[in-house]
Amino acid sequence: MRDLRICFVGDSYINGSGDEQCLGWIGRLCEKRFTRQFRLTFYDLGIRGATTDEIRDRWRRECTARFPDGADNRVVLQFGINDVAEIVGSSRRVEEEDSVRNAEAIAAEVSGLYPTLWVGLPPANVACSPMRPSEGMEIDFSQDTATALNRRYIASAAKLGVPYLDIQTPLLANPDYMHSLTFGDQMHCDGSGYGIMADLIDHWEAWSAWFGE
Repeated sequence: MRDLRICFVGDSYINGSGDEQCLGWIGRLCEKRFTRQFRLTFYDLGIRGATTDEIRDRWRRECTARFPDGADNRVVLQFGINDVAEIVGSSRRVEEEDSVRNAEAIAAEVSGLYPTLWVGLPPANVACSPMRPSEGMEIDFSQDTATALNRRYIASAAKLGVPYLDIQTPLLANPDYMHSLTFGDQMHCDGSGYGIMADLIDHWEAWSAWFGE
């Protein structure tokens, strides 16, 4: 029986932060693919607030600890939205060039070891900005900076030959998703938004190919 292990590596959108059902998009996505014909094990390696600097530093040891020899080990990446956050009174958390450099390093290293998919960063939650994620910190989000980074990531993925799904463009055009950003925890979408995201990814040919479709 096929022993399929998938590490989902990234930030709070991998984690499903703000979802009242505590499933996020990865829980919903894997539920759609669950079958007794093989063993599916998925690992949530999303850390709320994580930037590409931090993800680049940790991804290898976290995945290695979860991937046994002989299993069908694979990785799905999603990151970048925290990079574009502007700390009020200071600067952007990770500048664009550094974010692209980190993203390319992560994607190149991961795809050199495991089959890899890269899910793009979601829209910025402008409606709830500025946000106060912790005591003494206030952050602001601009859709323009998120759009610019998404475009750079698309180009990076094409250069590396790593399948990339642009979810930002269709989600920006989806009023139900954009409305979901005003619920959740006032920083992320609620469960309905994660459901919309999961449906987009579930219909992605590169994801379906992992299941023989």
